[in-house]
This record gives sequence, C-alpha cells and structure tokens, in this order.
Amino acid sequence: MQEEHDIQTRILRALRFRPKGMTITDVAKQIGATRGSAAKRLEILQIAGRVDVRSIGNAKVYSLAQRVPMSAFLCFTKNLILILDETGRIVQVNDQCLRALRRSKDDLIGLTLEEAALPVISSPEAIAVIEGLEREQVVTDLRYRSDGKDFFYQMQAIPTTFDDGETGATLVLEDITERKQYVRNMEFLARTGRDFRDMGEGDDIYEYVALQVYSLAPGFLVWVGILDESNQNLVLKSVVGNPIALDTMHRLMGVKLEGMTFPISTADTAALIQYQTLVRTPPLYRLLHMQVPEEICRQIKEIAGGIDSCLMGLVSKARIVGDVVISLSSGANLPNRDLIEAFIRQAAIAIDRKIADDSLRQSLEREQEQVRNLLFLSRTAMELVDMPAEADLYQYVADRIDELIPDARVFVVSYDEGNWQFFMQAIADENFREGLKQSLGFDIVGMAFPIGDLFGAPYGEALPALFTSREHIFRPTSEASGWPIYDVCFRQIPEEICDAILSRFNIGKLSSIRLAWANRLFGIAGIFLPPGEVLEHRQVIELFLQQASIALARRQTENRLRRSEARFRDVIDSSPVAAAIIESDGRYSFLNRAFTDLFGYTLADIPTGREWFRQAFPDAAYRREAIAAWKADREENSRGAPRPRTFSVRCKSGEEKAILFRPVELCDGTEHVTYEDVTEDRRAYRVLVEEIARLQRQVPPSPG
Repeated sequence: MQEEHDIQTRILRALRFRPKGMTITDVAKQIGATRGSAAKRLEILQIAGRVDVRSIGNAKVYSLAQRVPMSAFLCFTKNLILILDETGRIVQVNDQCLRALRRSKDDLIGLTLEEAALPVISSPEAIAVIEGLEREQVVTDLRYRSDGKDFFYQMQAIPTTFDDGETGATLVLEDITERKQYVRNMEFLARTGRDFRDMGEGDDIYEYVALQVYSLAPGFLVWVGILDESNQNLVLKSVVGNPIALDTMHRLMGVKLEGMTFPISTADTAALIQYQTLVRTPPLYRLLHMQVPEEICRQIKEIAGGIDSCLMGLVSKARIVGDVVISLSSGANLPNRDLIEAFIRQAAIAIDRKIADDSLRQSLEREQEQVRNLLFLSRTAMELVDMPAEADLYQYVADRIDELIPDARVFVVSYDEGNWQFFMQAIADENFREGLKQSLGFDIVGMAFPIGDLFGAPYGEALPALFTSREHIFRPTSEASGWPIYDVCFRQIPEEICDAILSRFNIGKLSSIRLAWANRLFGIAGIFLPPGEVLEHRQVIELFLQQASIALARRQTENRLRRSEARFRDVIDSSPVAAAIIESDGRYSFLNRAFTDLFGYTLADIPTGREWFRQAFPDAAYRREAIAAWKADREENSRGAPRPRTFSVRCKSGEEKAILFRPVELCDGTEHVTYEDVTEDRRAYRVLVEEIARLQRQVPPSPG
C-alpha cells in the first residue's frame, strides 16, 4: 500500500514539472516503473480528479488537474457550510460552522439534520426548504431565537452533484443579524423621527413613546413620567402594557396609573439626571416614591411572580423632563437595550419640544433650535448612509460638531483596541491645527497616544471608563476637576507645552464624548471650551456620535470584506494560468494578468461575453459554432464540473492561438474559466503527422 502511494506521489511530482503533460511511456521512464504500472496509477489519479487527460492522435497525454479543492472553498469563506448527501446525511462541514455550532466533525458526520439537532439549520423552516430543493438553488432568510435574542441567517440551499454522480445539497449560511439589526434600528429611528416631527397639537406624544418602548421590550408595563417643575411633582402621563398587569395594578391600587402624581425633591431630580442610560431601579415601593402602600406593592409583585424594572431619564440639554420605566418579569433580560436608549434620547428631545410648545414658556429661538437639531440629525443620518468608502469619516465628525459649536475647538481620536492606544485622526479648525503645529513643532494629526498606563498610577482607571463621557476643568485652577491637560494627553506632550496651549487658545475645559456602539469603542470626540462656558447641544452631539459610531462599525465590516475580496483577487491575478471570472449576466468582472499576457485583451476591450466572442472569433460561422458548443457543454454538465474544449482564438495582435478552455460554473452562476495555450502542441502534432506521411511515401510498395 505504501509502495502504491509512493508511485502516485512520484507521478504527481513528475507532472508538476511538465505542465504541458506527459504520455504513459514518458511517465514510466521518468519514475522508473513499468508502463503498465504507470498506466494503472494514472487511471486511479484521473478518477480521483488529480490529473487530467487529453488525446493527441493515438497517445494519451496526462497533466495535473487544474481544479481548486472543495476544502479550499470551505475554509476560505467566513460563512457556515454543510454538505448533505442524497439521503440528507451530513458528509462535510467547514471549520467556521463547527466553531459556530460548538460541535466536532465526528459529532455531525453521518447524521441527518433532525438527528444533529443543530440551531437554525435543523428548524422546520430550514428542513422544509431543503426537502423541497430540486434543480435550482433556493435562498431564504431564517430567524433563530436564543437566550431571548433574535439571530438572522440567510441560507442558500444549492443542489450538488458529487464526483461519483450522486446528488446532494450544499447549505451556505451567512449571519446577517448585524445587517438586519442595523437596518431595523435605522428604519425605526428614522420613522420615529418623522413621527415626532409630524405630530400635531392633539397627538399624545407620551402614549406614543410608551407604545414604542413597549413594542421593543414587551413584558409587564412601560410608563412615561413627566416632571412638573413648578410643583416639584412627577406626573405619570402614559402607562401601557399587559392588559392583565394593567387590570391588576388598577384593582389593587384603586386608581388608574395615568395621572398619578408623586412628590419629588431636588435630590430625586438630581438622581434622575444621572440616569442617561437604562439602569436597574429600586423595589416597586421606592419606585412609586412610597406613595402606594408597601403591602399593595408586595401583592403586585407576588401576582406578577416578581418584577424587575429599568429606568432612564428623559434628559434634553442637561435638563430632566421626565423618565421612562420598563417593568419586566423577574429574571427576564431586557431586549434591544441600545435601540431603546437611542429612542428615549430621541423622545426626550421631542417631548421637551412638546412641553415647550404646550406651555408657551419657550421662545421661538428655542423652537427653531429643536427643529434645526432634528434636521441636523436627519441630514447627518442620510449623509452617513450615503458616504463613500474613501471619505474621511473622522474629519466629517469633527466638522459636524464644529458646525454645532462654532466657538469650540474640536478634535477626534480613534481607538486601537489591539494595541491599547488612541490616534489623533482629525481637528475641525485649520487655524487651531496650525497653531498646535507651531507649538509642538509637528502636525499632531496621526500622533499615537498609548493608554497602557491609564490603569495604573496616577490614573487608576478601569476599562469601562473609556466608554463614559467626561468633563475635565483646567481653568480657573480654583474650579479644576478631572485630569490636568498633561494627563489628558497621556503624558505624551511635555507639560510646559500643554500649559502654553491652554493659554494660547484660551482653553478652560474639555468635554470628551465616546464614539461607541454595541459595546465597542471606536474613539472619542473632544471639545475644548473657554473657561466658564457650558457645552451646548450635548444631547444632539451624543445622538450624532451614536449615528457616526454605527457608520464606523459598518465601515469596518465593509473594509474587512473588501480586504478579503482583494486577497482572493490577488491570488487569481498572480496565478501563471490565464483566468477570467464571468458574471451570470455575461459580464466579464475580472481578467488576471496572465489572461492579458496570453491574448492581449483587457476588460475595456471585452466587457461582455458578446464582445469576447466577436473579437476572439471574427469568423461568423466559427463564432456560431463556438457559442453553440459553449451552451451545449453548459447544459450537459453540472455546476462545479469543468468543461474542457479547445478552440482557435484570434488575439488582439491578430495572432491565432489554439486555446484549451476549462470553464467551471460556480454555485452562484458565476463562471470561472482558465485558458491554456496548446498551439505548440497542435503544431508539433501536425509536424508529426506530416513526417509519418512523408516516410510512408518513401517506403516502396511490396512486390506482388
């Protein structure tokens, strides 16, 4: 057995150095084996798909097969791939799928999807698609819920034919959860933004907010409370939720929750202001400001089987206008937390405007400012969605903040999580940038700020500190708080230069606001203000930075995809074998360098298959013959199977070449074609035939 393996290895090694191929006799001589032994091993290698054979006269010429192994495709993609045989049993799984499912290959091979009981793939919806699979591939979206969260996958079920002629199916699953979530979140915020903008005086904005929050976190109750500053009361404006829960509360309390008022002190108001994200609340008795008897609160909790609540302040421009409380069954996870927080911030702006309009206590300038803020966010949302990949997103962020606060000095740094450092990416004001350059002696844009020392003395910070917004007061020194400017620069700029910068640009404080989304930090926007100045438009800036954070997350995902595609194209482009990729609509999307070297044509010369046939086969009759052969081969062969055929091709230079075409149709209908110049082989064959004929003419006929 070992000897047979060694012979096959020697044959493959010999063929590797003879790309034009070898006859059986040549192979036998090269490896020192008998012709019969070489022929037997070559036949085995041909069946295994490792060598190709073509006939030249009566001789068979063998060469290495120009095929990409299925395992290479399985490992190359980031998608989850399973291959089933005709009985529906798993015969192959790629590593990405095994890691995602947390299973080993031995656990899955040979099982049906029902027996394997896999998430997503073993669902009735997925199995129904697979069982109904016929000749055409089917693409469907699947929803999977786990631990209270929704996950979305796009599944391609592709009919597959194996080398032995057996049929099966290839399942390709792409995780589109982030894409779905991103689109859903942006559509939700855009819709609610339009709804807030279009609300009339008679529309109940508080009920709208409660209903929208409850739609994102259905459970027990959601209520919206508004602060009555004149009477220092918190008024429940709307309560929505489970009808049974509403009835229970009403029955036990004896009054409807809507309209209830709770006295609230200045200290309570201060506590609400700090809750600009969703936080767990104290027990129900304290949550209702001790205005409902404790025994009734206990009964409500017992009937509900326990209640957990989260609270977030409705804060607009650092002013508390109310709060939103979400109550769920005890132990339940709060879904859509980030989207709810973003919506509550959006709602806070809208409610604040509503209160101002209803109470007539706000000036026309404040109303116009609210409109400008909403228009600003709508415009930036659209600009971020439409922004081209080459645009400087960090500079865009700095310029838009500068647009909101023209008198401030704005900079944006990015965060390199792998190396624990910030990079200065953008400064809004060119005069400020030039002034820093003069003070430092170099351009600060591009400078790195390592933060490894942040978690030791003198900072003593924890990692979550990077995800919080902060304010550092430098001057006047009597009011100084937070870090000094030298520490803000992570001690990368000499202390005397830091002090000189404060004086030169009249900087009194720094407000730093995070660029973060889905627990990932992308950077920080810093806003330098003069002494005593208060940061305006904070709420709008935070909402805008949240938009920008989503755009940064999307861009990083797109950049990783582009790098992956570029690596794939580089591999093909650097191949010595001429190759082309043809889209399912007949467009040529890629020609490697070897193709242009062989034929002289570029993509500009042959953008479509029609143009290729017109130039490569100028003779109309021969062109029709080539097109007919191409179509016939495609109909007779399955996807993934090569369709070798030789044609005479006219190059761009006018030279005619004999080309061996090896087209392969991929799973998405794309064609991958390789081209081999066999002109010399054909010329040698013709010379051989002519020489044999000449020798035959020289031999005199036998007498009689």
